[in-house]
Parts: sequence; C-alpha cells; structure tokens
Amino acid sequence: MYELYKNWMRNFINYFRKMALQKRVTAKQIARLPLIFYGGEIMVVDDVAAAKLAVEELLAEEVLGFDIESKPAFRKGESYAPSLLQFAGKKRVYLFMLWKIGGLSPLKPILENEAICKVGIAIDYDVQNLFKIEKFTPRGFYDLATFSRELRVAHTGLRNLAAIFLRGRISKGSQLTDWSRERLTPQQISYAATDAWASREIFFKMSKYFR
Repeated sequence: MYELYKNWMRNFINYFRKMALQKRVTAKQIARLPLIFYGGEIMVVDDVAAAKLAVEELLAEEVLGFDIESKPAFRKGESYAPSLLQFAGKKRVYLFMLWKIGGLSPLKPILENEAICKVGIAIDYDVQNLFKIEKFTPRGFYDLATFSRELRVAHTGLRNLAAIFLRGRISKGSQLTDWSRERLTPQQISYAATDAWASREIFFKMSKYFR
C-alpha cells in the first residue's frame, strides 16, 4: 500500500511540475536573460593519440552532450562535411578536430555504443552530416526535441531550451565562423563547448519531469 501511495504521489507531483513548466519563450525574454557558457575544462583533440585517450575516458560516461560544427556555406548548393565533433561529459568537454584525427574511426566506439546516451538537437541532421565523412551505425542518440514535445514545450532549438530549462542565454556569435581552420579561436572553443555542455544539462533538467 505504501509503494502504491508513493507512486501516486510521484505522478501527482510530476503532473503539476509539467503544468507549471514554461512552454514558450520570446526573443525579448531571451535577450533579458544572463549570458551562460561552459566554464569547466575543455580539451581540444587534434591528433590520433589524443583521440584514443579521450575515447577511453569517454567510454566510462553514461550521458554525453553531443554537437557538431561545419564550415559555413554561403552559396546555393554548397555544403561542407563537419570539421568538429563535441562530446560533453561529467568532468570536461572534448572537441575533436575530425580532419586531424583521421575522421570518425577513432570515435566509433562511442558513436556506435548503445549504452552511452548521446543527447543533442537535430540529431538526425547531424548524423547525416557525419555520414559525409564516413558511414557508421548510430546507437544511443536521443534528440532533446523529442522530450520537449512530450512536455508540450513549443520550442525545440537549443537557445530556446536553454532559456527555459537553464534560465540563461547562449551566444551564437561564433556559429558562422570557419570551423576548418588550423587552430580554433578562444571564442570558437568556448562556443562549441557550451553547446555540447548545454545539451547535457538540459537533458538532466528535462529528466526530472519524467520520474
């Protein structure tokens, strides 16, 4: 009887949590929020040996924030394969410069690992872009938009979800910069790390509504 009561109370509390959850946010509301960014350790991985060590550490993770960055295309029909792949874990964010580590092969133990939950925005689109480099079997990928729709949140973009769940504003200032350059700028590094970190943080905030 006690377990039944606990389950009933849990469902009752979650129902009112969902009812109280902010469902939409305007551009003006986002503009008034404080700027947030990842302030922890960032490792830029730019050679095969470093990639191998990073993957060994990441294999111990249960949930990773995931994102990619590509050189921007400004002409019709122009597109570029991803230059950077980001994984955010508990202790640090890893930025893999794909063209320097030999493509996706070093990362397949994570990309094809069903036991490691990879969360982000527009996952299917990102995976298709990664296929431009090399085919792999994606496992354990989850789109935050799926969870936001279940919570009846009107917006699914990372900036909007960060405003709702993290109560902060993410800068998009470095989005359209050249991610294929030999050395990333401090601004690019901060931007790329923040996007992956924010996805992970939003996932944990969202998960509270599904308990």
